[in-house]
Amino acid sequence: MARKRLSGVENEFEGKLFGIVTQLRDYQLCWHLNKTLNLGMQMMDDIEITNKKKQKTAVYSWFRCEIEIDKQIVYLISNKHSGDFFLPEIKQADYILAVRGEINDEQGETMIASISKIEPVQLVIELDYNKLKSKENLVLE
Repeated sequence: MARKRLSGVENEFEGKLFGIVTQLRDYQLCWHLNKTLNLGMQMMDDIEITNKKKQKTAVYSWFRCEIEIDKQIVYLISNKHSGDFFLPEIKQADYILAVRGEINDEQGETMIASISKIEPVQLVIELDYNKLKSKENLVLE
């Protein structure tokens, strides 16, 4: 499968980020999220991030869908690859769910509650974009 190289930094993020802890494989979690949240996420080309200090490249799977009615884009990104992390400051999370666009706190809480009901999901937490040091990893397009 082709790999994607990311670059650039985004100054502002409109939306919500969630960390998900689960033993599910990426495609299994995507299936559950599609079913539970009524999404249509599809697998995209892998994200490839090179760590120049370690001279090592990590590859992360990701899924994406657009919700035209709500003007949102939803991403599911694996957070772990052979000891490396997509968002190194969130090492506990297995996956990152990003909802870009207009989403209020009530909608975010509803998403957390819905995702928490997926039996193999152990934990869902909202993440603070402004506290992330690796924001540049979230520039996906």
